[in-house]
Amino acid sequence: MLPTTRLKNLYEGPLPPMALTDYEAMSKFLNQGAQRCKVSGRNFDLFLDWVIHALTMSLTSDSAARMFLPKTKTGPFVLDDLIPLSGLAPSGKKRVRLSECSLIAPVWNNGSLEAALESLYDSGFAGLDVEEPFGGAYFPELRLAVVDSPADVDVPNVLRVWSLGSVVLPVYALKDLEPVLSTDGEAWYLREGEGEREEPVLEPRMAALYNCGLRRYCGRS
Repeated sequence: MLPTTRLKNLYEGPLPPMALTDYEAMSKFLNQGAQRCKVSGRNFDLFLDWVIHALTMSLTSDSAARMFLPKTKTGPFVLDDLIPLSGLAPSGKKRVRLSECSLIAPVWNNGSLEAALESLYDSGFAGLDVEEPFGGAYFPELRLAVVDSPADVDVPNVLRVWSLGSVVLPVYALKDLEPVLSTDGEAWYLREGEGEREEPVLEPRMAALYNCGLRRYCGRS
C-alpha cells in the first residue's frame, strides 16, 4: 500500500485518478514482457502498445470524471503539472481533428461545461473548427492532445465526445523531447544547457506513458 502522504499527493495532482496506477508495477509488467519476448522471439511492441493504450484511456477518462470530484479538490488545469513543458519550444502548431486523437481536457466548472453542452445541442451537433490556438500540447506519436486553456477547455472536451471539430495546438514530438526531458517515475529531469532542472512527478501515469512512448517510437531501451 502507498504511504498516506503519497496517496494525498496523487489525489491532489493535476488529474486526481479514479484508480491509482503504480509506476513500479507498470515497469515490472513491461520488464517481464521484455524477457518473455526475448525468449519467444515475439515483438515487444505488442506490450508497449497495450500499455500506451491503457494509460491513455485512463488519463482521458479521468480528465472528464474529475468533474464529479468535490469542488474543493478541483480547479483550472495546468499543463506543467502533467508534464513540464514550459521553457521547451514546440516544433510548430498543428490543427488536430478531435475524432482522430485522444484528448485530455480536464473540465472542472459546472456552468462552463453545461454551457458548452447546450451550445453543441443548439448548433444541431455541428462540428467546430476552432481558429484560435489553444494552450496545451499535441504529441503526434501518441496521437494525444492536451488542452489547458481554462476558459475554453469545455469546448474541445464536449466536441471530442461526439467526435466533432478540430483545434490548433503546439506540437511536441517525442523525438524532440527525448534529448531534453526524462523521468524515473518520481521526478522529471529537464536538461538546460550544462545543467539540469528537477520537477516532481504529480501524475505517474503520464510519466509511465512518456517512457513507454520513448521506448516504442524513439528506440529507447
